[in-house]
Amino acid sequence: MSQGASARIAAVVCGIVGWAGGATAAPATAIFPFEIYDTSGEAPQSDRTERLAMATRVLSETLEKTGRYSLVDLGPFGTEVAATAPRYRCGNCFLAVARKAGAAYAVVPVVHKVSSLISSMDIWILDATSGAGVAHLGGQIRGDTAEAYEHGVRFLVRNRLPADDPPPDGAQIK
Repeated sequence: MSQGASARIAAVVCGIVGWAGGATAAPATAIFPFEIYDTSGEAPQSDRTERLAMATRVLSETLEKTGRYSLVDLGPFGTEVAATAPRYRCGNCFLAVARKAGAAYAVVPVVHKVSSLISSMDIWILDATSGAGVAHLGGQIRGDTAEAYEHGVRFLVRNRLPADDPPPDGAQIK
């Protein structure tokens, strides 16, 4: 190989390594499982548990694809995660689990089922150290089906997630 070709290859490799090294990693994020707050008075559908698990998977995948969040595995903390339920009523008790998992952010999603036709979906993103709110993605969904939940999650991340990156060092959004 000629010296000129070797120099060009070395320059390209150094440029790629320098570019990748200069990129900041997305903050570690603990995504807690979706929960349901059911005030409908209706009997739960048999697929509710699977639907909530699917919504959690879709949320995890969708947030990670933004490139702004790097997921941490809460699997090893399953017992501790379960002990925080219901997270929408625990006074940020889940933050200790997020910190233990090494997360900078905690994501807490909940569906409030009013009826089989109307529910609201809320996704809170909080700073795991301070508990300060970083973002709230909320809206109504129509239907108590897997398709409605999936559509709701994708819509909220696509249309309600703030366009800018999470604030640094736990600073609260304005």
